Amino acid sequence: MSIALTKAPGKPKKPIRYNPSRKEGLYILYKIKDSGSGFSEIARTLNVHQSNIHKVTYGLRRAARIESEIARLLGKASWNDVVLEARSAVQEKPVEVILNEAYQKSQAQNQAHNEEMEAAKGDDPDGTILRLFEESLAANPKAAKRMSRQMTMRGLV
Repeated sequence: MSIALTKAPGKPKKPIRYNPSRKEGLYILYKIKDSGSGFSEIARTLNVHQSNIHKVTYGLRRAARIESEIARLLGKASWNDVVLEARSAVQEKPVEVILNEAYQKSQAQNQAHNEEMEAAKGDDPDGTILRLFEESLAANPKAAKRMSRQMTMRGLV
């Protein structure tokens, strides 16, 4: 099974990496032990401490090297496939339903963000304020950073 590795259009192209919950981590541990391996064997293979394997499996830490080794050990193409299988087993839902729910959630967040941006444009219809801010940022990054920090503290941003 192949899943989308990028976010919705209009967003920066950043790979989506799923993070397992505690219950999903227990399922992943079960699958690792079922394959005849264990945390200590994976740790020896990667020359890392066993606690790092534990933290990645339970979603407490991210480490691409550990994630890819677990995926390889379980015969999956990527870490996302491992987490989706665990999520499907824990929630007792097909993977397609889980992906559809995630897609709908991201669409709702995108719509809320777009509405917020449109509302902000109402305060500056011709973009003058934004253009002046960007020009000041280019001319003097320290002053722009200070101004941005002050605006954030005052709740203007």
